[in-house]
Amino acid sequence: MPEDLGFYKARAVIQDSVHGVIPVNEAEYYLLQTPFFRRLHDIKQLGLSYLVFPSATHSRFEHSLGVMHLASRVAQKVVEASRRSSRVCSNLFHECGDRVYRAFVQVARLAGLLHDIGHPPFSHMLEDTVSDLIFNPGDRGIVDANMLKGLEDARARITEIGVYGKVHEAYTIYFTEKLINMVKDSEYGDLGLFLNLALGSLNPNMVRVEDWMLEELGIRVEACKLVNNIISSGLVDVDRLDYLVRDARYTGVIYGYIDIDRVLESLEVKVEGDTVVIRVPPKGFQPVEDVFDARFKMYKTVYYHHKFVGVQIALGNAFTQALIEWEDLQPKPHSELLDNAGDLLNPAKLSNLIADGFIYFDDVEVLNIFKLMAFKGGNVGRRWAKSVLHERHLLPVSLIKRVDEVIAEISRVAKSQVSNIARELEIVTSDREAFEGVVERSIARKVRELGLDPSEVKVEKSPRKVVKSVDGTPVGVAEASLYIRMLAEIASTPIILAHMYSDNEDIHIKLHRERSRIRKAFIEELVREVVERLKT
Repeated sequence: MPEDLGFYKARAVIQDSVHGVIPVNEAEYYLLQTPFFRRLHDIKQLGLSYLVFPSATHSRFEHSLGVMHLASRVAQKVVEASRRSSRVCSNLFHECGDRVYRAFVQVARLAGLLHDIGHPPFSHMLEDTVSDLIFNPGDRGIVDANMLKGLEDARARITEIGVYGKVHEAYTIYFTEKLINMVKDSEYGDLGLFLNLALGSLNPNMVRVEDWMLEELGIRVEACKLVNNIISSGLVDVDRLDYLVRDARYTGVIYGYIDIDRVLESLEVKVEGDTVVIRVPPKGFQPVEDVFDARFKMYKTVYYHHKFVGVQIALGNAFTQALIEWEDLQPKPHSELLDNAGDLLNPAKLSNLIADGFIYFDDVEVLNIFKLMAFKGGNVGRRWAKSVLHERHLLPVSLIKRVDEVIAEISRVAKSQVSNIARELEIVTSDREAFEGVVERSIARKVRELGLDPSEVKVEKSPRKVVKSVDGTPVGVAEASLYIRMLAEIASTPIILAHMYSDNEDIHIKLHRERSRIRKAFIEELVREVVERLKT
């Protein structure tokens, strides 16, 4: 079946490495030429992960196109169901007809296209750092009064729209609102209406969709909620479908293979009570189970790879240090555009600068700042800039490479069930006093033997879980699939990661040289601590 391109005429096709040909219409083609989408070309999907997986250089731009394409395909299934069922149609639309259906597909396509427009440089790899700098600057070592004032203003702009977690959602709202103003002067004057509904569908708790907008297009608010589920609110949403397959292809691992056509074909659109849901009947469980399996393995193998997380720590430290040393860098980055470094994270100011083409705030710009800092920064700045640019031995040292090996060793010594071991290991690593005891008895002791000061060595732990919930679209699978319920239990086991580093380059080099001995001592002490607890 030809892809429904929504409300506008076909304009071009784009050749994609995952989905083949992706057609775009005139209005979408116009949007792709704006600065807000051009910047996505230079924001890598997996940040600096190419330091670990060299071929992982794909961008947020191509991922956004892929999500738009898949959202369009699922929206078509909703339209087909509406044509067959008056109950589906009346729940989603004010009237049943081609104009309304095309409007719905257009909203879904734009929601897919917009969903990642607000990502900071290096995508999720830098987002936690950006969030910390905005909400907890003191914890990141920010003391400059001028920068604190800039970060306070950025925080105010973000919290006033109700965002307290993922800051890219706030940037998405500000950037899209700027886009809406830009399109008023274009030949696609009604495009702003679709962008408003797409933005409201993506952020239903932060962006209110006006009733007149819905009535103008014949769409009910329930249709916007369904678009939200299609994009990013489910067990199998189109965002996840695209990034799992795309990331697997570019990292070179085999675990992310998913038969997307079979997954989409398995989806059914039904009315349950007063709600239209996307569900999967038992005969369609297998392809959806494959998605869940791929998700588990990709997180464990790629996203939570110990070196991947080590690079993330280095990137966060480098970016933080760049802001700390901002005033001393010569030439000072964007001195004619920003009052202080905190303005760089202010979504209101940033949206204006991007719209005017002055700043893109992408990977390229930040890497250029790192290059400047590597040669002209202070000792700490040079040390962290070099770690993410070209000196791998300056990256944080992984203390735990594979938590499974630690669990296996504990199991061998303690003769205990794996579930008990995993639970106790999580308790030890999350208990500050217990973990610091392990560090003191292992790493600190080894550091003293090397003639170094333990206070110069930092240990950062990162307990993570692959799966926190299996709720959401499509319904019917998580409740009925024994495979998914069993795998969800396994995937909820924490993946414990720990890294060691020093802000002093000379000390870190010595730690790196002795990493095998230090790592061995740390794991032995961690095993001993957990075994002792299991005996009591």
